[in-house]
Amino acid sequence: MHLYTTTNTEEKYECNFTTYHRPPNFVKRESGRVILLAIASVVLAFIYPISYWTLTYAQSVQYNLLEEAYKEVHNTKITREAIIKNKEADRHKTSTLLDQEKQDYIEKKNTLIKIHDVKVNYPMKADLLYKLSKDINRYKVKLETILYSEQETTKELKLGLVSSNDKKITDLIKYLTKTYEGKFSFSIEEISYMEESKLYFGELKVNLL
Repeated sequence: MHLYTTTNTEEKYECNFTTYHRPPNFVKRESGRVILLAIASVVLAFIYPISYWTLTYAQSVQYNLLEEAYKEVHNTKITREAIIKNKEADRHKTSTLLDQEKQDYIEKKNTLIKIHDVKVNYPMKADLLYKLSKDINRYKVKLETILYSEQETTKELKLGLVSSNDKKITDLIKYLTKTYEGKFSFSIEEISYMEESKLYFGELKVNLL
C-alpha cells in the first residue's frame, strides 16, 4: 500500500485508508451550494442599491454642473440684457435729440427764408408796384384790387384795372409788354363793361419771369 501510494502519484489523493469516505468538494456539497447561493444573493442584493446610489450620485454631480453652467449663462444673459437696454435707451435719447435738431434746423431754415423774403422780395414787390402804378397812372387807369400769389415755380401779381375807356387798358398792356419784355409777362382774359357805372373792368395778370 505504501508503495502504491508513492508510485501512483496521480491517484494518491484518491486513496482512503479509513472506513469513512472522503467528503466531496465544497462546491459539490449541499451546504456549500447553499452558502454560495446565500453569498450570491447578498451580493446581488447589494448590487442594486449600490448601482442606484452610484447613478444617483452621478446624476447629482451632473445636475450640479448643469446648475452652475445655467447660473453662469443666466448671469451672462442678464448682463447682456442690461447692456442692450442701456444701448436702446441711448439710441432712443440720441434719436430724440436728432429729431429735435432736425426740427430746430427746419424752424431756423424757415425763419431765414422769411427774413430773406422780407429783405429781398418785399422791396422788389414794392418797387414793382411803384413802377406799375406810375405806368398805370400815365394811361389814366385806376387800380381796384391787388393780389399776389406764389407757387413752387411761379410768382403772379393780379391787378384789378378800372378805366372809362377800354382802349386805355389795351394801350397800357401794350406798353407794359414792350417795356418789361423778358422780365415780366402780361395777360388779360377779358375787359368787361358795367352799364351802371359806365366803366371798363379787367384783371391784369403779371407773371414774374
